[in-house]
Amino acid sequence: MPSASPSPPSSRRAWYGAVLGFGAGLFDFLLLRLAGVDVSLVVVGFFAVTFAGFGYAIGLLLDARDRLRASAAALEDSHRRAAHSEKLAAIGRLAAGVAHEVRNPLGVIRSSAALVLEDMPEGTDNHQAARFIVEEVDRLNAVVTALLDYARPLAPRRQAVELVDLVAAVEPLVRDALRPKRGRLAAAEGDGSALRGDPDLLAQLVYGLALNAAQAIGDGGCIELRLRRRGEAVELLVRDDGPGVTPEHAARLFEPFFTTKKTGTGLGLATAARIAEAHGGALELVQGGGLGPDGRGACFCVRLPEAA
Repeated sequence: MPSASPSPPSSRRAWYGAVLGFGAGLFDFLLLRLAGVDVSLVVVGFFAVTFAGFGYAIGLLLDARDRLRASAAALEDSHRRAAHSEKLAAIGRLAAGVAHEVRNPLGVIRSSAALVLEDMPEGTDNHQAARFIVEEVDRLNAVVTALLDYARPLAPRRQAVELVDLVAAVEPLVRDALRPKRGRLAAAEGDGSALRGDPDLLAQLVYGLALNAAQAIGDGGCIELRLRRRGEAVELLVRDDGPGVTPEHAARLFEPFFTTKKTGTGLGLATAARIAEAHGGALELVQGGGLGPDGRGACFCVRLPEAA
């Protein structure tokens, strides 16, 4: 990677400081003249140049401070990405080991339980026990699959994607998830915002966020999917009127394996954030943006560049 070119010794801010300093010196001269003090032009020039030098130096110091802050932020972001990459590598090794050691026995257990389930009369304790085994094996297999999906490197395919059409295609699945709670889904709004990305991954992102909202709301709750443009970016807002996210949970919301649900894997939001980042975007929680009274509920914003 080529090194960045060195910053010039002067900047617009430094010259602004010099002009302001020079102006301050002249202003002091005018005040002295108004007060009846006779000041020579040499003294006036000395003060004006001195003030200009101070202003120029202060401007340079401010620029240096901003550059140091930017360098520190870039270094911190680099460390964070490196730590995240190491964590993903460790998760990948763990997932591969778990898949190898667990999936085959799980398959045998499920097949055996399914055979027992077919032979047992419905309503008996043995039938319920066999059905429970099949359901729990399916749940464990889903956890292993989610773990493998999260650890797998993302390589999005780049093709034209109409977000309005993509969200519309996901809506029937979301409505099915809302049906047990008699929940409502507000139709997606937008202006046909398009970008280049992977339609499968983006559909997974949208459905994952909507499903997370469907699980959070109460009976008769509501979810809204809304598209909007913000400069050169497209934003998808997924809002609900559920209980929302507490401040202590918000700080860890996108960490892998962090969940507040009894049956959750803690990989849904982490995977959604990875998909957004793989497209050059970001996923964030918007505090106070829910659909409930006074902004109660959760609001997740997916920001994607139109040229992603």
